[in-house]
Amino acid sequence: MKLIELQPVIHRMDVPPLLESVNFLSSVSSYYPNEAKQFSQCLITALTDRGYSLEPTIRLSFCKALIALRARQVITTFDIIQLFFELAKCEDKSLRKFLLGAIVSFIKVLHRKERKNEGKVQCLIFAKLKDSRPVVARMANLVLIEAFRKGFWKEAKTANSIAECVFHDVLRIQLTSIRFFLGSLKQEEGFDGSDSEDEEANKEENSKTVREVMHAFKHAKKTRKKAKTLEKTKRAISKESKSKKESQSKFCNLEAMQMLYDPQTFADRLFGCLQSKKNEKFIVRLLRMALCARIIGIHKLQTLGFYSYLHRYLQPKQQEVTRILLYAAHACHDLVPPDLVQDVVRVIAQNFVTDRNTNEGITVGLNAIREIFVNCPSAATEDLLQDLAEYKVYKNKNVSMAARGLITLFRTVNPKLLHRKDRGRPIEGTNEVATRGKDYGSLSAVDFVPGAEILQEEEDFTNDRSIEDNSDEEWSDVSDLEDEIEQSDEDTTNEDEFETDIDENDSDEEEVNDEESEHSDEEIDEEIRPDDNGKLAKDSKQITKSAKKKLRSEEKKLELETKLQKAKMISESRILTDTDFRKIRSYQIKKQLGMEKSSRKRPNDEVRLEEELEEKIARREEGDGLAKLNDIMHFHKKIRRQTKEERMAEVQKGREDREEYGKPKKKGPHVGRTNRELAKRKDFRMVRQKVRGKNRQRSFRDQQMSLRKYLLRQAGKKV
Repeated sequence: MKLIELQPVIHRMDVPPLLESVNFLSSVSSYYPNEAKQFSQCLITALTDRGYSLEPTIRLSFCKALIALRARQVITTFDIIQLFFELAKCEDKSLRKFLLGAIVSFIKVLHRKERKNEGKVQCLIFAKLKDSRPVVARMANLVLIEAFRKGFWKEAKTANSIAECVFHDVLRIQLTSIRFFLGSLKQEEGFDGSDSEDEEANKEENSKTVREVMHAFKHAKKTRKKAKTLEKTKRAISKESKSKKESQSKFCNLEAMQMLYDPQTFADRLFGCLQSKKNEKFIVRLLRMALCARIIGIHKLQTLGFYSYLHRYLQPKQQEVTRILLYAAHACHDLVPPDLVQDVVRVIAQNFVTDRNTNEGITVGLNAIREIFVNCPSAATEDLLQDLAEYKVYKNKNVSMAARGLITLFRTVNPKLLHRKDRGRPIEGTNEVATRGKDYGSLSAVDFVPGAEILQEEEDFTNDRSIEDNSDEEWSDVSDLEDEIEQSDEDTTNEDEFETDIDENDSDEEEVNDEESEHSDEEIDEEIRPDDNGKLAKDSKQITKSAKKKLRSEEKKLELETKLQKAKMISESRILTDTDFRKIRSYQIKKQLGMEKSSRKRPNDEVRLEEELEEKIARREEGDGLAKLNDIMHFHKKIRRQTKEERMAEVQKGREDREEYGKPKKKGPHVGRTNRELAKRKDFRMVRQKVRGKNRQRSFRDQQMSLRKYLLRQAGKKV
């Protein structure tokens, strides 16, 4: 060590013994505590004073020795982390990578075992974020990102310190922090980071085979084939580790965004940077735009200048215009004033949804408008929506399906804005949806449980039963026990035959309604009987039909009102249990299925659009609630099967650059084997006479050479 202090550059022959001695002393340090402290201090002084001039191997080995000394509690974690941040200034990529992993592993140990010293180290790393040296600040930023991702420091303090790095002076630190909040591009496009159960099972099987092959290679004979398989397994291990690292950084950090102390000021500052810096690269501007839109959408903020800022970028020829449309949909929410969202929708409609644009452009525009209206339905106007719905009969399939997707959305959200022919058949669910708030700033709270009217009879039954139980509390005979058992059996049978009771109730209601309609028809006929002319008879038929329709609609309205009143009464006067909610859910599903059954056949496109809408709603409820790029760039392609000629052409195209199997033929396409090649394949008894004849015809020189080779073989020498 003294030689290193005097002469930092060491001869390459002296390096291995030095490294061996350092490794040995670090491993034996626990038995000599006083000498170990002196040794650790020597290593620290050597790295702080002459760390830049040392060779990379010596520098790395000294760092490993210090890690071993820290594991034996010779040196504190705080001191070694402080030293590693100082060593980050060295221009050594492998050393920086090693130091980053070491600091993260120290944080892991602190989080699990040494919680007392965790706050001190955390303050040190937060202070290093404000360091004037960009390398040190970037390493501190990366350490915090890894600690948050792995769950060691998943706190609001860490998330807000990373958020401050978004406004750092160094552009590279800004981009790392922005990408931490946004996640990967694949997740933004709509690809799920989580694999299916089958893929996970296959991965486990592959990892088992990898371990088995590695273990078998250690304790088996080394051959070329086994060496090749070992190389393949090593490649598989490296691919698996890379995929794990990528999967950690794929997800959007929704928790980090929700932990921000003041998201409104953060969004305003970010939007200010977006407006002020005009000479920056377009990728940086796009990332800032994405983060600003996502924070506005998640926290429902009021950064109103962002919407007018997007107008200049909503052009079909704009670079990455589909992503900008996606960010416009992210930034729209219920609390944005509708006139701002209407301006954005109007710009998209004028630039994209026009006949002079391509079919793909119209499709993307309609999909973007649909995603905006999903987040902010109050911004839709009747004129605009009916104009866009006219594209359902467009000649292109993608455009027509996009327009039908918009129609199916508003059938569930607000069917009054659609044209009457596009609203579909009204059901009870649509009336329940219509009662919810649709205006700007209105809440969609419900003051009763829909479908609770099915529980009224059970409520009366339970009240009667509770009265009987209270009256007979003091006396309990065998007959009472038998009655209770019979009542419990009846309850179980009632629960099993719940659906049949609903059918009977529905049929009874229908019979009553038919009788009332018959009485009303008879009264109408009596009023019209005095007219005897033919014209009056035709008019009377038309009047009776219209009167029947009016009466039926009024009867349905009365039924719905009575059901709503019953549901309100039950939900206000009773605490519902889990079994009650199950019955309500089954009743609602049965009601919906009963309404969907009709004489007309629904087209496959309509069914598919409704299924896609339900999948999107379910996916948004699970995740961050924001749209994906696949929702905007979604094209419905018509499946066309290839002909035999097209399939054969693809097969021949795939065989062009492929090597031929077997040995190459010498000349011509149908060349056979020579006599010499055929003789090699024959049995020895068939060619024995020919070999004798050849031996007789040999020259003296050939005989001499063969005798010489024979004698050398007999002596045991190589020929």
